[in-house]
Amino acid sequence: MKIEIGNLYFLILIPVIFAFMYYSYKKYKPWSRNEIFIFISRIVIFTLLILAFGNITINLKGRNISTVFLLDVSDSIGDFEESGKDFINTAIENIPSGNKAAVVLFGDNSKIDKVLNKKKTYKTLNENPVTTATNIQEAVESALSLFERGGSKRIVLITDGEENQGDILKSIPLINEQKIDFKVYKVSGEKGNEVYVDSVKVPDNIAVGEEFSVSIDIRSNYATDAKLTLFSGRNKVGEQEVKIQKGKNTFVFKDKQASGGFKGYRVLIEAADDTNKANNEYSTFTNVMDKPNILIINGIKGDSTALEGILSNSGANIKKITASSSPSTLNELLEYKTIVLNDVHRDDLTNGFMNNIEAYVKDYGGGLITFGGEDSYALGGYKDTSLEKVLPVYMDKRGKNEVPAISINLIIDKSGSMSAEGGGVSKLTLAKEAAMKALENLREVDEISVIAFDDTYDVVVPLQKVGNKDEIKELISGIEIRGGTSIFPALQKGYEMQVESSAKIKHTILLTDGQDGYSFDNYASLLQGFNDNNVTLSTVAVGEGANSDLLAQLASIGRGRSYYTDIYTDIPRIFAKEVLLSAGTYIINEEFTPKILSNHEILSGVKTSDGIPSLLGYIGTSIKENAVEILSSSHDEPILAAMQYGIGRTVSFTSDINGQWSKNYLTWEYGPQLIKNMVYFTIPKYGEDGYLNIIQEGNEAKIEFYNDKISKDATVNGVFNGENGEEGSFELSQVEPGKFEAKVPLSSLGFYNFSVREEESGEVKNTYKGAFALQYSDEYKFNTNAEKLDVIVKETKGSFINKPEEVFEGKLERDYKKINLTTPLLLIAILLLMLDIAYRRLNFNLVSFLNKKKLKIKKDKKIKEKEVLKDSKNSITEKTSKSNEVPTSNVILEEKQAIRDKAKAELSEEIKKEAKKEKSNKKSNKTSKNEEKKSSSIDTSALLKKKSDRKKI
Repeated sequence: MKIEIGNLYFLILIPVIFAFMYYSYKKYKPWSRNEIFIFISRIVIFTLLILAFGNITINLKGRNISTVFLLDVSDSIGDFEESGKDFINTAIENIPSGNKAAVVLFGDNSKIDKVLNKKKTYKTLNENPVTTATNIQEAVESALSLFERGGSKRIVLITDGEENQGDILKSIPLINEQKIDFKVYKVSGEKGNEVYVDSVKVPDNIAVGEEFSVSIDIRSNYATDAKLTLFSGRNKVGEQEVKIQKGKNTFVFKDKQASGGFKGYRVLIEAADDTNKANNEYSTFTNVMDKPNILIINGIKGDSTALEGILSNSGANIKKITASSSPSTLNELLEYKTIVLNDVHRDDLTNGFMNNIEAYVKDYGGGLITFGGEDSYALGGYKDTSLEKVLPVYMDKRGKNEVPAISINLIIDKSGSMSAEGGGVSKLTLAKEAAMKALENLREVDEISVIAFDDTYDVVVPLQKVGNKDEIKELISGIEIRGGTSIFPALQKGYEMQVESSAKIKHTILLTDGQDGYSFDNYASLLQGFNDNNVTLSTVAVGEGANSDLLAQLASIGRGRSYYTDIYTDIPRIFAKEVLLSAGTYIINEEFTPKILSNHEILSGVKTSDGIPSLLGYIGTSIKENAVEILSSSHDEPILAAMQYGIGRTVSFTSDINGQWSKNYLTWEYGPQLIKNMVYFTIPKYGEDGYLNIIQEGNEAKIEFYNDKISKDATVNGVFNGENGEEGSFELSQVEPGKFEAKVPLSSLGFYNFSVREEESGEVKNTYKGAFALQYSDEYKFNTNAEKLDVIVKETKGSFINKPEEVFEGKLERDYKKINLTTPLLLIAILLLMLDIAYRRLNFNLVSFLNKKKLKIKKDKKIKEKEVLKDSKNSITEKTSKSNEVPTSNVILEEKQAIRDKAKAELSEEIKKEAKKEKSNKKSNKTSKNEEKKSSSIDTSALLKKKSDRKKI
């Protein structure tokens, strides 16, 4: 055993304390035994405290062996994991008595799968480290942290040695310093034919239209033929049939970009006899620097000629497409700074566009501008869609312009001819879908009724308030085809139902594809009833078989609209639109001069002091609560409105841009400036103070954001999306002043867009865009680092093993186990101090207590002796009586005398003890009085003059 003293100078205090105590004892004696006990306890407490502060450590030598198993579970030997665990389990079952063992699983990071203990079983904790890389250095350092202080140490490394993160050679000094027995079980696996994309290089930044090279490095361990393909987004850039040689191969493609933004590239290699497909794809990206890239989407009736000229003159890059060609993924939308919808119907846009437009604006700061027309806003089916969410206007009328209650009567042909199909769907199916679309545009205050007819008619939905829409839809869906065509009876029944309605606006929609047996003359009185009771009638002729002339006459006299379509898919749109037009308040065809309600930045550079031109019409909407209304109509409805939605901006101009309603603005001197301002207001302004960096760590994207000027109250968060549809959000944490970090787990390889924003008090201050390409694991590349195992075994004087039995072979040097006494000594001192305090507080006399205990023991003993004597006497008497022997007088006298003598002795002893006790008490009282006297005389000692008086005191 060895003793180490950390703070030797503290031990000098021990003799000082003893000297002080000895001096105190000599000066103030005589003391009572109780005070001596307290005195000794305090000496012990002070001594313990001094020893504790001396930082004393004792070293006990013994065979304390700990073994840590490091099992590589990375992708390069993922199939070996279970075999490795069996190897470890077999070894631990045979661990020598008293030894401890632990297990660490590692790949790119390390996880403890068995804590260090003496149990001879390995029950896995099912830990799952990141397996996309191999970091042996971190695994060894994890093992070193598990070892207890003192004792002998052993590391058993189970790996193929193909390290691609960290450097195991840096751990050699640590292993040697701690005299660790280092053993390696090397796993070897055969690799088949392997071809993979090692890297793809593109310039970090390029200009629009600039041709550049895409350099591709291919690695292979055999010669073969292969097909090499390059993609940019979803577009194939090029394809080559190539000859792959064993080793490194380099190929080059040429490309150029026509638009700005982050552009992703993906390379695919397909080779014969390649055994692993996981490393056949590689992604990267470049940033294309360009002027603002603006996408214009025109509806069927949309004409953007004037808009294109204005934006081209401003220096923007413009792309014009039809609604059916609209971008269908978020990454495609992100190619544009802002998007313009010109009189576009929602049904003409792709589902992908509708699904992603909200995220494009809200999360990535994209812009959106909408211009009006008969296929826009409410008439364009925007209500209750993502378009209504992001735009600054509601699609329906609200407030003082709210539309009164409407009664809609739908009369639908269900004759046999309605079974004809167009695009694989029957006309009746589309008619039922149209009825449901019309229902969606109705409110709870509105009424609906539905009649289906052939040569007779059925009231499918009786006149009722629009309550449970699902129940009404179920009734509509039950309409079945049968019979011929007879319009008049059904139309007359519809009129009768409308007369019963209390709604202010009453409108009937008739749809048929056939001919009626009734002539027009039969309808005269019925149509007069329509007009007299303010019931309007619109008609829809489907296909060439319909009596279009009759239907047009009915709609004309019925003060409605007539439609003809041979495109059956138009039927739902017509019905939905008719419900809105029936109110007569959504298309406003009148000339008026807009009112300026806000001096917004969209009006910057536009001279309004002399007034602004008039408009000839617009689409009715309602302003949202958090939007800014810039121009207003004569009916106090928004003409021009803007809004911040998330980190993006949106603008709505409810008049058109093709000149039908807005011709005065297109010819106005400041018209082009106003229109340009609408578009450029929505183009995002990215922060210039911050810097965004994104790198790969395993299957995670590590986001690093730097901004020294950021407010202390600001938060930083972001969103991301991948080219395969993966998306999510994340929060960045501040790791040091001006630096924020986050790690985002990603599940799919490929290109990702990232958007990071600074927020303060709920307001977005700055936004930043970045890109990232997640690559396959380095585990799937050729690795030449296995030779490092030979180096580390040699430098640490370790060994390679092949069987579990070899793990515990060899003799480890005995090592000292250090035990620091500071904590135990402090605990004992604190415990004694607490007992000392309790002892004095309770005024407990230990000596008296012990004396009383002794006295009680003696008394108990005396009582027992008397009882024995008495029993003996009784025994003698009994024996005598039994033996019929009469004792002599001498015997009786002797016995009596013996009893008297014994009783006298006991009584004398008790008297002596009582006297002794009384004397002790008197002495104690006297000592106490002397102390009190001595204490009281101290205050007057200065008044005593004679030496004899001082002595007396």
